[in-house]
Amino acid sequence: MTISDRESRIGAAERLAGAWGPGRVGPADFAHARAGHCASGSLRDVLAFCGLDYGAGPLSEGMCFGLGSGLGFLYADVPGVRPPVYVVGRTEALEESFAANLGVGLEIEETDDPARGLARVVDELAAGRPPIVWADIAELEYLRVRMSNTRHAIVVVGVDPGEGVAWLADNDRDGLQPCSLASLARARDSQGFPGPNRHRTFLYRWPDRLGDPAVAVARAVNGAITNMRDGGSRLGGIDAPGGLAGVAAFAAAYRDWPARFGEHCGELLGALSIFIVKAGTGGAMFRSLYAEFLADAAALLDDRRLEETAEVAAALAGDWRALAATARAGEHGAGLAPLAAIVAGEHRLVEALEGWIGA
Repeated sequence: MTISDRESRIGAAERLAGAWGPGRVGPADFAHARAGHCASGSLRDVLAFCGLDYGAGPLSEGMCFGLGSGLGFLYADVPGVRPPVYVVGRTEALEESFAANLGVGLEIEETDDPARGLARVVDELAAGRPPIVWADIAELEYLRVRMSNTRHAIVVVGVDPGEGVAWLADNDRDGLQPCSLASLARARDSQGFPGPNRHRTFLYRWPDRLGDPAVAVARAVNGAITNMRDGGSRLGGIDAPGGLAGVAAFAAAYRDWPARFGEHCGELLGALSIFIVKAGTGGAMFRSLYAEFLADAAALLDDRRLEETAEVAAALAGDWRALAATARAGEHGAGLAPLAAIVAGEHRLVEALEGWIGA
């Protein structure tokens, strides 16, 4: 161990000694409920903890997803992984875009030193700021899953050094989850899919109040348009079609799945159903979350055109659910009709967003 490593570990131990107690954030201070998606659910919880909203009570999860310009799409072939394809309806930069769109300060810290990563979390808790971190679902002991996802966003709301446990707010569970510090460290230092997470910690500097919602919504919609037109940031930097080009690539690939995968096509269809409705997508490839954002924003801004755009997004969410139902039933051919509706609906939504921005 080098001198700097030893000092880092000593520093972490000193921080842990004061991490739990009066005046510090802990499990009793943090309200959490299950959410449809990890990042938007985490942002929702933290905003509510900070008392930040637009005057009508806590923001919805969909509002947080949309304010992060989360709308996106990626279709990728991933040989050597099971299933050998990956489909996702958001971009990687949601957490960063959320801060930029709302004018909130944000630093992102990454490290390969577990002690430093934990020390940063403890510092944030001591300052009254429960931090959002990335963790691999395959390494979080309370989830008991085998599939890797190193971009799973959770909130650390308390650390108990005596018990060797952290308390986490995770969108996949109703209440706060105890997790051993060893499990959390493995989850935050994973080399799994779609790439290393390096103890990533999002250090938001929350203001006393949120700024002009009209400005934030316009920035967020512009970001979503850019994601869909230009591809957006790909999870793990995967080199694959994104945005509307990704939707087209997915549609073309889906039509060829029976010829390409043969007897394994049924397994792939089952995975597709999970990708659409169960893999932290809000139940409809993130489109239902985006519809909620547009509806909430329309009510907040008293904007009828935005309300109509929310209806377009809601219809698109229904098309994604219809495709998931055929995939779950193993009926590839029956999925061609909802797939065609999806391709048209994705374009319709982007055009409606562009029309609102240009109005």
